[in-house]
Amino acid sequence: MTRTLVSLNSARAPAHPVPTWKMLAQATLMTTLAGYVDGLGYTAMGHLYLSFMSGNSTQLGAAVAAGNAYVMAWAGAVIGTFVLGAFVGTIVHSVEPKVRLPLVLVCELASIIAAWSLGSLIPINFALLLVAFAMGMQNCLQKVVAGAATGKSFITGSLFGTGHALAQLCLGRAHVSEAAANAISWLAFVLGATGGALGVNTMGPIVALQIASGFVLLMVVLSIWWRD
Repeated sequence: MTRTLVSLNSARAPAHPVPTWKMLAQATLMTTLAGYVDGLGYTAMGHLYLSFMSGNSTQLGAAVAAGNAYVMAWAGAVIGTFVLGAFVGTIVHSVEPKVRLPLVLVCELASIIAAWSLGSLIPINFALLLVAFAMGMQNCLQKVVAGAATGKSFITGSLFGTGHALAQLCLGRAHVSEAAANAISWLAFVLGATGGALGVNTMGPIVALQIASGFVLLMVVLSIWWRD
């Protein structure tokens, strides 16, 4: 995963400097999308996630204990597809630094477009595997903003990071921006998950996927517009 640390040229700068708004905005958009597709997947795919592999791993373990072959098969398929996406995303991300962000996002966009294009032709569970693949790629774009790992599709660390940063702040060892970045990441994920679940329940999974593709298209445009 990419870890980019914002630096301030000041002798008195805190250990984890205040992030630039562009980096924080990009990371927040990625986390919101991760929450959105998780809400979508959980609602449309029988309580499986498309980016939160810790949850799927728990589901897999519980299914093994219960002897539920159906859940074992689908949880394993989602996890495997996510890992494949991480593999492909890492290869794509190894290109020239100036184009790696939009290039990975374009590949992610293509996968989500393929998912909603195929969703009306094949069982939706199979189409949604393409979204898990896309989220594996997106995790290669994780950023460290003000000491907080943001842009991820797993946010337990964001909740821990918020509490940890607040404690460090009280001890005079951290900047308030670290706690804020972690809290924003968590909130973005929850809002995204709410939107994904509402999208499936009110418009169906195909339209919900089309909204997701529009969201990724926005991120592609911004990644080009904001490129240094």
